[in-house]
Amino acid sequence: MPAIDSYDGFLVDLDGVVWRGREAVPGSPEALATMLAAGKEVVFVTNNPTKRPAEYAERLRGMGVDVGPEHFVTAGITVARLAAEAAGPDGGALVLGFEPLREMVAGEGLRLVDFEAPTEADVVVVSGWREFDYMSLLAAKRALDAGAALVATSHDATMPMPGGEWPGTGAILAAVEVCSGKKAEIAGKPERHLFELALSRIPDAKRVAMIGDRLSSDIAGGHAAGLETILVLSGTSGSNGGSEDPATAAVKPDLTVADLAALVAL
Repeated sequence: MPAIDSYDGFLVDLDGVVWRGREAVPGSPEALATMLAAGKEVVFVTNNPTKRPAEYAERLRGMGVDVGPEHFVTAGITVARLAAEAAGPDGGALVLGFEPLREMVAGEGLRLVDFEAPTEADVVVVSGWREFDYMSLLAAKRALDAGAALVATSHDATMPMPGGEWPGTGAILAAVEVCSGKKAEIAGKPERHLFELALSRIPDAKRVAMIGDRLSSDIAGGHAAGLETILVLSGTSGSNGGSEDPATAAVKPDLTVADLAALVAL
């Protein structure tokens, strides 16, 4: 029996599993098409909040994988909800992140606070952001010193990219936490918020596996959510310049494969 037939649902990470940067992991689009053609329920789960679900769906359709936006759950969606809970009705949010994340936070009814007036924020939202600099760090510290709550999309220190990993949300969050003395509530993997929302999208799936490339978030979070886990070695935990070593890590997956193509070939 093919390995994928042991499951009727999958949560699938994107960065390092489906693609690295702008490049598809070889064989991943075809593997996903095979899973969907076999009737598997698939929800894509990512700690990357830089795109809206519709944009992710469009990108996959361009690779020949036809799925709608409802098949994507991002840490941007879950962190926006956490921010709204922390700030309260009509609260203000200082967002360290790209425009899609700002839109998601505003979509939860929060007022976006300018970096020039950080003490008006009731919550600081942190994510991976290439425009992060000293002045945005200062604004975050001033907001937090004035009593704002702190939420973040993830603790992921890096993100897999062609040629090697890049700094991730965790690198920025570390600076914010160190200078403020505050600890963030995490919306993405490995915490429960993203997994709960993703599983609610496939309520009829009885046996679900989490497929990811990062032991500390995908695999650890999958285990915490009560799921079986499948590690692919095409991203953070592998020979592609990855920073997590499966041989020495305390977290162990239920199954390890080279990539998605190898999984569907089993």
